[in-house]
Amino acid sequence: MDFKQGDFENILMNAVWDMEDSGYEKIDVSEVQLRINSEEQSWAYTTVKTVLDRLVKKESLERVKFNKKFFYKSKISRKEAGIVAIEKLARQYFKGEIRDLIKAADKVYAGVLVYR
Repeated sequence: MDFKQGDFENILMNAVWDMEDSGYEKIDVSEVQLRINSEEQSWAYTTVKTVLDRLVKKESLERVKFNKKFFYKSKISRKEAGIVAIEKLARQYFKGEIRDLIKAADKVYAGVLVYR
């Protein structure tokens, strides 16, 4: 699975994960749109649908047709996506050295990290 996401894709994935965590079993474009729209930012239905379909192609989401409507479901958990993101950070900014990434995070979060 080639798991690369842009900012808007992350917003949509978090909306889907949040709805799944809340017990939603059938998540459609309108529900995702309603979840992410706010007074500050309003996303068009077509934009949301296009990006959800892009996430299906990237294998982050699954799309299922029921009657005449499409529903979306995550294929990767929030935790799995986080692990992939951490690995990407380590490769991009720390030459793959996870220890250096952890040291940098410890500086930012001053003593919050727990080591085993």
